[in-house]
Amino acid sequence: MPEVSPSLADWLLALIPVPLVLGTVAGVLSPLSLAVAVGAGSVPASGLVGYAMLQVEN
Repeated sequence: MPEVSPSLADWLLALIPVPLVLGTVAGVLSPLSLAVAVGAGSVPASGLVGYAMLQVEN
């Protein structure tokens, strides 16, 4: 079986949960409401999705 190395888009998609988890942790540990903190974490997560979808490989 040939080995397949992950592309940049694969790595970007794997990073999507990181800002969501950080937003959740910030919501639990800070006086911000959980909804606001997770919503703030979803902004960079959705940016990662958009960037990974539009990533063009040469």
